[in-house]
Amino acid sequence: MSLLQYLRYRGLRKLKSLEAKPLKKRAQEVVARQWLQGQNPLHENPLTTPVMVNLTSFPKRYKHLHLTLKSLLLQDIAPFQLNLWLFRDDIDALPDNVKALTQYGLSIYPVDEDIRSYKKLIPALQQFPDAYHVTADDDIYYRPDWLCQLLLSATTDRILCWRAHRITRYKDGQPKAYRRWEPKTEHRGPSNDLFFTSGGGVLFPPGALDERVTDIQLAQQLAPYADDLWWYMMARLKATPIERVGNNPALVNWPDSREGSLWQFNKSETAGNDVQLHNLIDYFSFKV
Repeated sequence: MSLLQYLRYRGLRKLKSLEAKPLKKRAQEVVARQWLQGQNPLHENPLTTPVMVNLTSFPKRYKHLHLTLKSLLLQDIAPFQLNLWLFRDDIDALPDNVKALTQYGLSIYPVDEDIRSYKKLIPALQQFPDAYHVTADDDIYYRPDWLCQLLLSATTDRILCWRAHRITRYKDGQPKAYRRWEPKTEHRGPSNDLFFTSGGGVLFPPGALDERVTDIQLAQQLAPYADDLWWYMMARLKATPIERVGNNPALVNWPDSREGSLWQFNKSETAGNDVQLHNLIDYFSFKV
């Protein structure tokens, strides 16, 4: 990236961050108002195969969970199924404002083992292998067109994402350290260098990931705290193209919602994503 390109990229990211600030301040109010207005999809889902939006959570993050779920139920495209995958021992702690959403389309599924963030997708792939699966996080406000942008661009042969980092490389082609990747890239791809972030929203067509994707023992052995790296490696092993959609807005997180988050840990040079990525590369003998 030239200096001019870098300055333009940084300026654009700053602009989008500033554009999102008013929404961050009033996101809870926006959800409350939209919820009172009711669900009113503007677009019909063009896919005939079932679409499932999947996320997980745990008690420390339950405070704002109902807000995320409401923003997902208020998407301007339908139909789709919204699945909340929870460790079975955590279900009793769910607040009533989450349980009440089952009458509006939320499905809550127990998971026998607490497999951390892997609960987001592995149980869904096991139970619904022929569906299109979309990932989400429990601490984000999803704008009404979030799912629409993914589904209207969907194909059977590529993975689509709202947000990605771009892997930067040394001259020999080896990936640089995670902290030196191009975060929240504007590049659209398709490209093997697009590292999708599942919380931003990723659409996986049926069969887009290597068949070993549901091997939770192996996943936790190689990438115990980096499920996104696991999904990425499974996509690369299957040679599925990765493409970014949408206008790449800044994410809107709920206040104080990052308790228990691994985002800072995974930037560490001595642990985090770099170690886990090399675990995957070494095990699969695969050049990322």
